Amino acid sequence: MDFSKKRTTITPADVLDGAPMQQADKAVRDLKLVYPDTGLDARTLCMGLVEIDPGHASPIHRHHCEEVYYVLSGKGELEIDGETHPLVAGGASLQRPNLTHRVVNTGDEPLRLIVVGGIMMVPLWPEWPTDSPYEVFEGDTANASA
Repeated sequence: MDFSKKRTTITPADVLDGAPMQQADKAVRDLKLVYPDTGLDARTLCMGLVEIDPGHASPIHRHHCEEVYYVLSGKGELEIDGETHPLVAGGASLQRPNLTHRVVNTGDEPLRLIVVGGIMMVPLWPEWPTDSPYEVFEGDTANASA
């Protein structure tokens, strides 16, 4: 990919997988859309697409920024600090900074979410327990707690 010129758009061929929620078995896929890695170097936000297969969930995690979901298709539940909230196609949610959360697919088709988060590639202050802006508490992502 040529990053010598600032990009404005990407094509499906430019989408990258392997963002922090992606699991090795691919039952949870985390695709990078508006990320520095794709050449769309937004200064205040990033955007991805998360797909979760029926019966699976994203790992429990938290991050130091706001995040919103827009549900493209499927249904599920958003668990935030012990509370459960329904997710349905056409609905949206707001995850506030530093709250532990995950998404569970409760339907019979893949749950597809557009995810927009505040940019996290900034110094993590006052102190953050991992090198990554994500603190993942389960699963097999690169910084999951053992």
